Amino acid sequence: MNVRNKLRNTLVRRLQQLSADKLNEINNLLGKIESQLKSKDKTLKLAGTWKDLDDDFFTEMTEKLHNNRSNDIQIN
Repeated sequence: MNVRNKLRNTLVRRLQQLSADKLNEINNLLGKIESQLKSKDKTLKLAGTWKDLDDDFFTEMTEKLHNNRSNDIQIN
């Protein structure tokens, strides 16, 4: 039996011993974890969109961002 199956069997045994309240808590926790993973996947998909940006524009949006924001604040 491989490690994944051993872990799954251990988790199933532990889950079978829990009360309905605790099972509900674990279910909610798993839902939150899944949501966070989906959110990270969506964010990482955007990372590839930066590869086609002009170098000057990329510098303006990253390295010079704080200076640009402070200049905007001073003008307003």
